[in-house]
Amino acid sequence: MTQIENEIQYRWALAKVDELLELTDEHTPADHPNMIELKLISDLVADYSDEHFTANA
Repeated sequence: MTQIENEIQYRWALAKVDELLELTDEHTPADHPNMIELKLISDLVADYSDEHFTANA
């Protein structure tokens, strides 16, 4: 997945972030698979949020 394309994917990604946050903490190494997945999916969520939910100033 290179980007979140719709609301269904966005909701799935949010749920996955929540799941991964339960499995990681500040002591989890950056190269741990859960941390890598968390970083990638969080970036996708942030990009989608910025594009679809950021108020125009």
